[in-house]
Amino acid sequence: MQIAFGDRTYPFEPWRPEMGRALSPIFSFCSGTTAVNEAYPWLTPAYVIGAAFDGKRGLFIRRDRLNEFFEAHADPKIVFHGAALELDAIATASESAALYDRVDAGRVFDTQLMHRLLVLGEEGGAAKEKAESTLKRCAATYLGEALPAGPAAASGNAERLSYEKWLGRPTREIEPDYLEALAVNAVATSLVFAEIRTRTRGFFATSGGIWGFVSLPWLQDRIDRFGYQTHHIQLKAAIVLRAITANGLHLDVGRKTELEKSLRALVSERKLELRDYGYLAGEKGCDASLQAVLKIRARRGPDLRFPRTADGRFDARNDALRDLADADPFVMGLLEYREAEHLLKSFVGKLEKSVLHPSFDPLVRSGRTSSSGDINAQNVPRCDRVRSCFIPSPGREFIDADYAAIEMAALAQACHAQFGLDSAMAKEINAGGDLHTLVAAKMLGKPAGDVTPDERRKAKPINFGTPGGMGSITLAAHAKTDYGVTLSPEEVEGWSKAWFDLFPEMGKFLAAGRDTAAELAELLDLTPASHHASTGDGRFLRHRANAGLEECPNAILGRMLLKVATVVHPSIGKGVPYSAGDLEYFWTKLAECSDRFPPAQREAVRARRPSPALRLAVCELVELAPVYTLTGRIRAGANYRARHNTVFQGLAADGAKLALWRLWRDGFRIVNFIH
Repeated sequence: MQIAFGDRTYPFEPWRPEMGRALSPIFSFCSGTTAVNEAYPWLTPAYVIGAAFDGKRGLFIRRDRLNEFFEAHADPKIVFHGAALELDAIATASESAALYDRVDAGRVFDTQLMHRLLVLGEEGGAAKEKAESTLKRCAATYLGEALPAGPAAASGNAERLSYEKWLGRPTREIEPDYLEALAVNAVATSLVFAEIRTRTRGFFATSGGIWGFVSLPWLQDRIDRFGYQTHHIQLKAAIVLRAITANGLHLDVGRKTELEKSLRALVSERKLELRDYGYLAGEKGCDASLQAVLKIRARRGPDLRFPRTADGRFDARNDALRDLADADPFVMGLLEYREAEHLLKSFVGKLEKSVLHPSFDPLVRSGRTSSSGDINAQNVPRCDRVRSCFIPSPGREFIDADYAAIEMAALAQACHAQFGLDSAMAKEINAGGDLHTLVAAKMLGKPAGDVTPDERRKAKPINFGTPGGMGSITLAAHAKTDYGVTLSPEEVEGWSKAWFDLFPEMGKFLAAGRDTAAELAELLDLTPASHHASTGDGRFLRHRANAGLEECPNAILGRMLLKVATVVHPSIGKGVPYSAGDLEYFWTKLAECSDRFPPAQREAVRARRPSPALRLAVCELVELAPVYTLTGRIRAGANYRARHNTVFQGLAADGAKLALWRLWRDGFRIVNFIH
């Protein structure tokens, strides 16, 4: 059979055992299987026939000859598109796990993952697994070729997933159109692989100036061990995550039913109580009634500080009200109602099966994984009553395998091995020290043995937030939201100072290496002359330091703009508020570039509503740059915080994925994975 693709044709024929090894040292492979069961997508489809192609010739491999074919081709590298599913189908049909030995040896490639990793390195985005990384999309992107619709298009099935009627029948009985469609996919996979590999090699050859780069020998070692862009790590994760989806999480239906019943009763009870205060929870006009009730509560409790938004309304978010819960019974009831309702709607109410099958994406921008499907298995509520609903499958026990302070260990390793810093954090970890306790002891000036659990908890947001470049405002919000810890700006500064005193290498690690304020001033033309023209204020124009530089961008104005974008009442160092003219000038400058912001931040500029999120969007106008992980993966277009987070979060995620693979290869039945 001659297969046409592009402007060339390629010969394909059935493989026979007497042919032995018939393909070159690297070939693509595409399986024709039964359709994926939409109701049970985690089930392995049945392998019917496969097509292999080495760039010159192709072979068809029927089900009963799979083992012989791969034994005859034990040395070559194999390329798949969507390798986790392909390997699952082949291993199930051949009753052999030998192909996974090739994964261990770095001799299996997945063009879908290669494409996603290349996009991450070139553009900084994470191409979606299904919509943006199909073979059809990749063929169009890299080859400029449109894959033919094929004979199965009318049924809505992909060609390689619609071979049920040929199961158990000889190759000669399969309709030529189906064989041709399978062969075209194998050819396309091979050619896409060659293009991505060439593009990736060229991309890496010019990546030496990227932040986190160590040396050319280091980079070559990373590629040899983990593949370009850590492909081999991501492939291992994809394989095991597919197995985790298939294994599923078992649910104690009785406990779940009882929990749901008690939550519904609590919601009903709290709604009645809140109605007595005048709040019509969940009903039409509830927002207006809540504002009215908060106004009354604020008037009756003059010593309590009810926070407000930039437009003067009461801030009704949970985080804003949490500090008032112990002092105001209405706020306490409101938060309890919201928490119970949230658990019902977002989690408990969705637990409708005795076995849940979460889906996983092996790669998001940071290098971590994500979860969706039947349940977001990486975001199970901390509530013990919720978590107790999950039980081992019959005859098994749960084993919780975790790393202690993994991200901080990854940070210390990166500082030492990637940036050449003498790491005090690494020394403390290697000595067996508890970093949260050490930071608390340093801050409070007491022996580590005298630190209380509450004091230790206050150190957590500092340890986890500061390495990612969080400022004081963001750190305080992070402490309250994620750890239930309330820290004043002064306390945040004190804790941060203790952290930097303990780990002096972090000052160098967190050095921005660029002047964001100066770059913003240049981008937005923030000059003394433009400031004077808008405000009539000549303090910058006439300042002796700016003599002859009146038309030049001024970093001080850049810093002022950032403060306007961040806080409601910006002021200079001694607490003197910015003038109305200053505010008008900076908000006008922000409006001129607001079309480059996400929709939510465009609206914030229109409404002149400052926030840390708006500051981040402003910084991203100039701060985006690539970064390397210690494992050798590039993430492009990362802002300051994302670059620093990627260094340790990406490294920790890669290490966890390798550990996940080792557990799976040792025979453990894994039912969940978090990052």
